Amino acid sequence: MVKPIDMSMVEQALTGFTIPPQPEVLLRIKQEIELEDPNINTIASLINMDIGIAGFTLKVVNSAYFGLRRKISSIEHACKFLGLNRVVKLVSSVVLRFTLSNGQTDPFTLRQWNSAMDVGSAAMLIAQHLRLGSDCADDSYSLGLFHNAGSALIHAQFPDYAKVMKVGLNKQMTIAEIEQVYFHVTHETLGFMIAQSWGLAQEIANVIAYHHHPEQLLGSTDLYEKRLFAILKLAEHMTGEEAALFETANESEWQQYGTAILDVLELDEMHLLDVGDFLLENGVENHFHR
Repeated sequence: MVKPIDMSMVEQALTGFTIPPQPEVLLRIKQEIELEDPNINTIASLINMDIGIAGFTLKVVNSAYFGLRRKISSIEHACKFLGLNRVVKLVSSVVLRFTLSNGQTDPFTLRQWNSAMDVGSAAMLIAQHLRLGSDCADDSYSLGLFHNAGSALIHAQFPDYAKVMKVGLNKQMTIAEIEQVYFHVTHETLGFMIAQSWGLAQEIANVIAYHHHPEQLLGSTDLYEKRLFAILKLAEHMTGEEAALFETANESEWQQYGTAILDVLELDEMHLLDVGDFLLENGVENHFHR
């Protein structure tokens, strides 16, 4: 496992930022899930309390990423087809989008959430392609969706966030360096706090906390944590996340650590075309197919 987060430094970094608490609807859904005999109709009713969240959830469920043979027309059907736990993870991501975007429709916010969907879906599919099990696939999906959640908080406070990031990346600065210098906080730290607050698995929270510090996670003694990180970075690379968000494609992290990341997954560059084919077959455009 990576080194514990220094909470005193986190508290200092959070000055001026408010971590949104887990919405009541998610708490109530999770309480129902934990019952000995959870009621699907009750869960569906809770999701349907917010028509925007329910509608977006169905849109995602019916996307190519889940590969369903027929269109899902209701939240009740989604629960039955995908399983309650997966639906809860999906709804959590949708609620996160609505909570953090706060109705914003500016170009960067739209790019950010579209990219999060692409990375999350790619991460899930990579785990499936490598036959790492449904739990790993679901955790990879959640990680892909949540890993950049902290940047939404920075962008909300600093509207020129994307512009500053692009300039810094073109100067060969790392993402963490740019954020620390210009905004005095990193989206990793904020994302970790959101993950903790929303009750995500500790391994997911840890990867979010260090996902722009590859040397930390590649040195982790927790194989699952390391594997989740490697899947995330491969998904970022395959979907061109840096270019999608900041319109630049230096990918200095991948250039420096790509081989080590692939080693964790027991892959090499020659296998990436096959990965790209699998992603495209399941509706995800990628580095090899656009």
